[in-house]
Amino acid sequence: MNLIKVLSRVNQIEKISFLKILDKFCEENREKNPKIDKILTESDNILKKAEDSSIVHLFSLLRYGYMRHLETSIIFSNLQLDVIVEIFIRDGNQMMSKDWFTKLYKKSLSSLRKHIKKINSELKKDNGDISTEKRRDYKIYMDCVNTAYTNDIQNNREEHITWSERTILHTLSKSLRLSREEEKSIRYSIVPPKKHEIDDVIAELKEAGIIFFNRKTNTIFVPDEIIYLLRKLLGIELPNKYLRRMLKHLKDPEINLIARNYNIDRKLNRTEKIQTIIEQGVNVTALLTEDMHKAGETKVEKAKRIQTLILKDLDIELPKMGRSLEERVYILLDHLRNQEKEDTTSLSKDGLAKLLSLIVEFKPDLNQVVKLEFEIQNDDVMNAGLLNNYNIGPRDLLYLVPKNDLAGFCKKNKINSRGNLIRNIINNFRNIQDLYFDNFVEIGCRDLNALKERGLAVKESELGLLYEKVTKDIFMKLGFNVDENLKKKINTARSKMDILINIGSKDVIIVECKTIKDKEYNKYTAVSRQLKSYENNCKTKGYHVNQVVIVANDFTEDFISECEYDLNLSISLITSLDLKKIYEGLKESNFDELPVRLLLKDGVLSGDRIVKALNR
Repeated sequence: MNLIKVLSRVNQIEKISFLKILDKFCEENREKNPKIDKILTESDNILKKAEDSSIVHLFSLLRYGYMRHLETSIIFSNLQLDVIVEIFIRDGNQMMSKDWFTKLYKKSLSSLRKHIKKINSELKKDNGDISTEKRRDYKIYMDCVNTAYTNDIQNNREEHITWSERTILHTLSKSLRLSREEEKSIRYSIVPPKKHEIDDVIAELKEAGIIFFNRKTNTIFVPDEIIYLLRKLLGIELPNKYLRRMLKHLKDPEINLIARNYNIDRKLNRTEKIQTIIEQGVNVTALLTEDMHKAGETKVEKAKRIQTLILKDLDIELPKMGRSLEERVYILLDHLRNQEKEDTTSLSKDGLAKLLSLIVEFKPDLNQVVKLEFEIQNDDVMNAGLLNNYNIGPRDLLYLVPKNDLAGFCKKNKINSRGNLIRNIINNFRNIQDLYFDNFVEIGCRDLNALKERGLAVKESELGLLYEKVTKDIFMKLGFNVDENLKKKINTARSKMDILINIGSKDVIIVECKTIKDKEYNKYTAVSRQLKSYENNCKTKGYHVNQVVIVANDFTEDFISECEYDLNLSISLITSLDLKKIYEGLKESNFDELPVRLLLKDGVLSGDRIVKALNR
């Protein structure tokens, strides 16, 4: 769930810790960055007065400073936050109840203590299950951690490992090819892990700006934007779901080589080994360049194997492959990181809902598979809105289905079964018009970057017409008669309406669409002249304008006031978001079409109030 969604789920008091941190960086960087100064000035220099979209923009501008703050908070915490934040960065753990978090916290501590015991036991043996080289690496790393922790005593300071020391230790662990779990277990064998009260943990996480906590629903939220920063801090190259995809395509000997390199029990079956490799937190680059390959293989042979993994096993099409082993691994990981943002938006909500309905009917046990795979607490997880909140996209689901079952699903639903089955299934449920509807707000504010991230290639010059087209489609779905023939008859070469709704008896509603890069539409004088011209054209042809509706992303207070006191026209204002809410509300109501009287009100129309009226 992204930051703007999280901000809408918590109240002002629950945002306060986050806003205090952000405000500190705003003041430090305001003079250097005019964009920060502009946002603060528009909010009367009080951050908590800023709109959620402005706060998200500020976070984006200040994310590197925020990451430094997270570093400090984690390293100097008395509650061992580095153990806790690893819970959140796992797939499906960005939103959870307090009770579920308590369960995962206890499970994480229990697992850590188990690994500490195992490593300490191995180090005491002369001949254990691990190689002499691995035992030597453990001892080297443990000695270095011990020195980093205890050298403060000599300087009469409290014992702790500084961030710079931890950075050096992390570099050492990468050179020794230790997994994140091995690194953490050795460190906490020197600094024993403690169990803390869950309320204290939540309070510190909230104070550090890592989580938001809704007290009313007892729900913890960790925005996607903060998850990305935490992954970067912990050196995590990929979400687990992508590592799992790769491991499932590796051969048994390759899986066994990886397991041996990370001291994983050789008696486990293939599925258990894969799960343990994921839980170990292995370095993915090291896994692809070294761990999965037999001793003595040349770089050319390794590069060929990675090419096969990309093109044949994962069936990924890349614009360039790279020549060296390192280039191919980098390009693959970069592709998967970018795919994470695209996957959840590759289908519209309606398209994903239809896919979920059919795939669950075909494979009923998939619900339980997804629930366990992503550690989601809900019983019924095959819900488009819920999966979107957890950043779980259609590819993530389809990769959990065996290939034979995918082929059977394609056959049953008459989907092309040649080539990449997952791509064929997604394309079958992909409706570009629905995707435009889902991104209606982004089109309205001409946010090309957001549209590009979501797989919608639109030229800036096309955004105005696209916004008009999507608005027209929405009004048609609301049950109105969008009369194109009448519009052509009334329009002149110099005065052209965007949308004309024919409500019968020579009565019409004019809809005017406005896109703007600024957050609010404020050009009343210009739009007023346009609307009066449209009304005169309608009168000339014998039609009466019952109402004018202006659709834009937002409006300034001055614009709203001018419209309310216009003596010549009855003008309704509605935002892109509220128009979407009305359409979604109509689908859930008992009405087949929106009663026209709900639009015949001057001033700003409230989507929430109209939806409430539909559900009475």
